[in-house]
This record gives sequence, structure tokens and C-alpha cells, in this order.
Amino acid sequence: MALGKRVKEAREFRGLTQGDLADLIGWTQQALSTLENRDSKKSSYAAQIAKALDINIDWLMSGMGEMINTEKEAKSPKNLIKYVPVKGSAQMGDNGFWLELDYMGNGGDGYLEVNNASDAAYVIRAVGDSMFPAIRSGWYIVFDPSREACSGEYVHVVLKDGRNMVKEYVSCQHGIVNLISVNGMERISFNCEDVDVLNPFVEIQPPSRLRDDLELFNGQCEEM
Repeated sequence: MALGKRVKEAREFRGLTQGDLADLIGWTQQALSTLENRDSKKSSYAAQIAKALDINIDWLMSGMGEMINTEKEAKSPKNLIKYVPVKGSAQMGDNGFWLELDYMGNGGDGYLEVNNASDAAYVIRAVGDSMFPAIRSGWYIVFDPSREACSGEYVHVVLKDGRNMVKEYVSCQHGIVNLISVNGMERISFNCEDVDVLNPFVEIQPPSRLRDDLELFNGQCEEM
């Protein structure tokens, strides 16, 4: 089975349309349709797709093993939806540093619907093109302090000198935190003692997923 067919199988298993998955990974629906219908054996975006669909990357790449980690799925609560507040928006400057954070409230900028997030999760709206194409201007990044950072994923880093940034996490070894800029242009390191916050990302959502009124969610839940 070609990789594109496995993408389609996993997408349908998760109950997503092509448009839904395209939004999650920052593609157009046409690009995703092309991938699903071609006979390609590999894709440089496989890891991104596997993360969005929460499936086994080895299965997606080779067809070997199970689509999902059944043991993990059995232990995880199903459809545990959280309404995560937008904590603020950040204007991205050189090297991805945040120049300003214009709102630090609890949902005053709206909410996103997130699966299996903790009560500590929060959302930041990215503004600017310094992280394009990985993260688009106007899109929302969900972070969860309760999770462990893994190599290759994005993290929200706050230094004790007040600097805020979003980077790709590499490692934390011998008292040094190693990071890479989201667009892959720069490697950067900090002493662990200089890092105040290092929170891993959960997912990225497009502007269309923002909800302004939490009562809307409550009404939907009551109907279900």
C-alpha cells in the first residue's frame, strides 16, 4: 500500500475530512488530495502528518506494525475535550523572539477545542512570518506544561531575562538546553539555569477553529 493510501486510511479512521487534515498540517486540500492519490513510498512531511493524526510513524512510513499504539489508546480517555483559552498574541521578530505580548488574560481572546489537554494548557496566537512555513501568521499554537518535551517538537521557552520564543526542541544535556529555530535557520543553546519555562506544544490550529464564546461549547456538549 502506498503512503498516500495509508494517510487516507488514518484520516478516515480519525473521522477527518481532507480539509480538516489539511488545516491541521498547514496544507491546501488540493495538496493533500494529490498525496493521497499518488503512489509515493515516502514523504518529508510524514512525521508532521503522523503527529496530527496521532498514529504510529513507522506504520505510516512502511505499513509495518499497527496504525495506532493500542496499549496507549486503551489507557487514554476517549474524546476528553478541553476548551483551552488563548493567553495572548505575539509579534514575531528576528530569530523568532517575541517583541510584545498584548494580552495575558484567561480566554479574553477566545478558546480552542483541544483533545486530551490538561487544565494547564494555553494558546498563543502567532503573528508575523519568522516561523513560516512551519507556523503561519495568525495561526494558534497550543502548549501544555504537563507534558514532557520530546526532541523534534516545538516548545515555548521563557528565559529568566524575560525573552519569550518558540523553538524546536533538540535536547537537554549536561546543563544545556539545545534548540533550533522553527524555520531551521539557526541553532541556539541556553544554560538550564537561565530557562524559566519550557513547555511543549500540543498542536497547531488554523484561525477558523477559534471560538469567541465558551457558552457555545457548553450548549453543544449539552445537546450531545
